[in-house]
Amino acid sequence: MIGEALVRVHRGAGVESEHRVAWATTDRGGGSARAAGGTSAAYPGPAVYARSAAKPFQALAGVRARVPERFGFATQHLAIACASHGGSDLHVGRVREILHAAGRTEADLACGPAEPRDPAAAITLRERGERPSPVRHNCSGKHAFGLAFAVASDWPVEGYTDKGHPLQDAMERGMAEATRVEPGELTRATDGCGMRTFSIPIARLAAAFGRLASGGLGPAGERLTAAMTAHPELVGYDGALDTELMRAHPRLVSKIGAEGVLGIGLPDGRGAALKVLDGAARALDVVAPLLLEQHWGLEARSAALERLRAAPVLNSRGERVGSSDATLAA
Repeated sequence: MIGEALVRVHRGAGVESEHRVAWATTDRGGGSARAAGGTSAAYPGPAVYARSAAKPFQALAGVRARVPERFGFATQHLAIACASHGGSDLHVGRVREILHAAGRTEADLACGPAEPRDPAAAITLRERGERPSPVRHNCSGKHAFGLAFAVASDWPVEGYTDKGHPLQDAMERGMAEATRVEPGELTRATDGCGMRTFSIPIARLAAAFGRLASGGLGPAGERLTAAMTAHPELVGYDGALDTELMRAHPRLVSKIGAEGVLGIGLPDGRGAALKVLDGAARALDVVAPLLLEQHWGLEARSAALERLRAAPVLNSRGERVGSSDATLAA
């Protein structure tokens, strides 16, 4: 199905903000997505930039090229390759292990400096007096794995994020395969970390996650799914929506993307994708558990997911001054 949700953010008795969320779910075969109300099955929904939700698909070619075997990477390293991690010492330790095994250093990372995405890790870093750095960037795992892929393939390391570099082409082929489009049909742009990102119809992104979770992308996809679901704490961080969804439902795979994107897949082939149209990622915390409950019968089985779904509005003193709720149009 394809539909839209409305998230209302209340302050006191009034509505302060509203966020519209486009969503799509696909059936167990990764097949058609029907528009809300059961109309045209051919309608693929609005086109969205997948952003970091593309990371598992971008990692496919490297796994198939046996990069993990070449450098002795464990499942934790595959999880961090697919991650928008929190930037804690746990996360950057895995990134550094990838770089060291491939004979590269943090200076090779082209993702740019950033503070940790995890608020707790960011506080820790500031208390230490450390400055933002590329290894703390939430995409550093993808970049490190990409550098290892380039080294294993005898490709130039310099310019690995550039248009025309074979690494970028290999990553694009993985995205095209997962979404069932020809490589030239993907609309390309530059992601926040400097690598390519792709715009695709939201139903195709939903189907891609169904394929990922159900073995439809072959042994490489199965390895990446197993790594993500075994180590959800590496894919995001404590309290992050995708991390908590995978913790609550151990066979579910999930990945966020910037500007309010989320992909979800189940082992029976069902897939879902969501996009907050104004980019306010906070709306995902409210809508995603509701969508899973109403369309798939999956309840928010953890205290962490219940907190995310409640989405209280707090002031700077930690006092609750408002709330959020959502309705689905389908």
